[in-house]
Order: sequence, then C-alpha cells, then structure tokens
Amino acid sequence: MKKLIFLLALPLLFIFQSCDEEKSNKNDILDYSIVSSSYAELDVETKVISTVEKKVFVAISNTEIESIFPLSITPQIKISSGAKIIPESGEMIVFNTPDDIVNYEVTSEDGSKKSWILQLVHKQIQNSDFQTWYSVNLTTTVGYKEVGLSGNTTLWASANAGTSSYSVYNTLPYVQGEDTMVLIKTDEAGLIPIAAGTLFAGKFNLAGAITNPTDPKKATALGIPYFWRPVSMRFLFKYTAGDDYIKATLDDPGNLFGGFTETEEIGEDSCSIYAILEKRTNDDILEIGRANFVSETTADFAEQTINFVYSSSEIPTHISIVFTSSKYGDFWTGAQGSELIIDDLELIY
Repeated sequence: MKKLIFLLALPLLFIFQSCDEEKSNKNDILDYSIVSSSYAELDVETKVISTVEKKVFVAISNTEIESIFPLSITPQIKISSGAKIIPESGEMIVFNTPDDIVNYEVTSEDGSKKSWILQLVHKQIQNSDFQTWYSVNLTTTVGYKEVGLSGNTTLWASANAGTSSYSVYNTLPYVQGEDTMVLIKTDEAGLIPIAAGTLFAGKFNLAGAITNPTDPKKATALGIPYFWRPVSMRFLFKYTAGDDYIKATLDDPGNLFGGFTETEEIGEDSCSIYAILEKRTNDDILEIGRANFVSETTADFAEQTINFVYSSSEIPTHISIVFTSSKYGDFWTGAQGSELIIDDLELIY
C-alpha cells in the first residue's frame, strides 16, 4: 500500500518541479504613468521605456521647471507577469531637483533582480550648466571626470573613455571661482597625432570604438530623448586654435597603429558646435531641424545664440548636441593645443 501511495505521489512531485522550472525570469517595467502629483499643472508630454538601458524617461513640458520642485508623484506601474517592484506601484516618490533620479528594483518570478532608473526629461538638457561632475575610477589612483551626477544617469558623454588607454583626457572641468565650465581640447593620443576632444548628448560607444578603430564616428551614440521644437540654442564660449594646423592620414587605411603621414593645412583650426533634432521610428531617422556654429580663435568669452533651421513640421523624439575642439577632428585634422571652453547651455523656446 505504501508503495502504491509513493507511486501516486511521483506525478505530483514532477508537476511541482515543472512549475518551479517554468517560473519567469522577466523583470521589466512595461508601462509607467503618473496618477497624481504635488504640482497640479504638471504637463507630462510622454514617456519612453528603454529595456536596453533599464530606464524610464518621463518628459515634462513645463517651462519654468525649477519652480515645480520639490516634486512628488504617485505612479501606476505595469511590470512583467509574476514580478515585484520596489518602490511599489502607487507608492509616492519625490524629486528634489529636475536632475534627480529614482531607483527601482524589479524582482522576477524566479527571484532574479534588475535595477531600473526613473529619470525626468525636460526642455533644458540635464546638467547643461556643467556644474556637476562625477569621477570615473580606472584604478585606485587613476581616473577622470565626466559631466553629470553619475555614469548611470548622465545624458552627456565624451571621448575620454576611448583615449584613457593613452592616459589622455581631452574633456575636463574648468573652474573659475565658483563656476565650473567644460574645457575641450585637441591633443595627441599615443601614435594618433590629432585626437579632438568632444562633449555630446548621448553615450560613448566603447564596442564601436574597439570594432571600428579607424572610424571615430563609430565611437559615439548620439542623441537623447527630447520632444520639443526650440527656436535657438544659447551658450557661453571661448576658443583658442593651436599653432600647427595639420591633417594626419593613415599610412595603412585599415590599421590605426600603422603610422600617419602629416600634412600642413591652410588656415587655422576651428571649433564646431551643433544640434540636430530627429524623429526616430524603429530604424527610420527623419531629421527635423538643426543649428550649426563654427568659430576660429576668439579674444575672450562670448555669449553666442544660434538658430534652429527646420526642414519638417514633425515633433522630434531625440536631440543630439555636440561640442568639439576641432571641426574636422573625426578626420584627424586639427591642431594640438586647440581649446574650446563652454558654459551655460540653454535651449530657447
């Protein structure tokens, strides 16, 4: 009889084991909406959920953004079936400043955890006064600085990660009194005669840099979520061109370490500053408008406003903003010692 009971129990054991094996490992945020907030006139434009970055971007259209903070919101969150989230859906969270983030932890049905970040997007790019920098530590004694609160939350990037293997950092904080600006310079990097510094809205693509070492453009993933149509872009800048304006050409086009031939160029180096508005739909990219500015050496700091020229009436989904110390640096053309200093970027509506 005991043997019969044991045999009858075996199928149930297999069923329970099968149920355990079939527990989901999904820990995604599928939808995010704001049910209520401490600011009655909060204007939520849209939201973007990136399962690749594990981020939720909530776009706020309010113009006087500083006046609405501290901001508390109560969200309704949809997550993967069987998963749990902390803080929970319906639990109030607080942003003390527009640049704050909120961390969520999503635990799947099988117990695996994933950290997600909730970040606000508004009409001014986060940390566009360039006051806040975080440290990237390569070792206990060696590192460099980047614009933003942290590597997980910043909307800005530079080529420092690429040139760090040569101990070269061409995008740096520049401090005058209590004001911190950005110093972007052109220098050599190892055997590369011209390595132009850059600051851009987006991410540095280390995999692209490794896979395509002879194409600097592959190292940048330009663009951040953005949903408005500014009239112009204003910033403070100063530019000094280096002495020897050259073009470096690879001796072996497919080998970054095969040597360069340097030729003198006519004129002097110039900086380049531009912004591009795009509507991205899956793999399709439609350019909606752009603003361009190029400058040679300036005598001192100057405020500059550049207008957007629109080619479409569509609403953008992304903006790319780029500052570089050598306009043709991606073609290894420029001057060692060229320096661009920028501060207080503002989008005008």
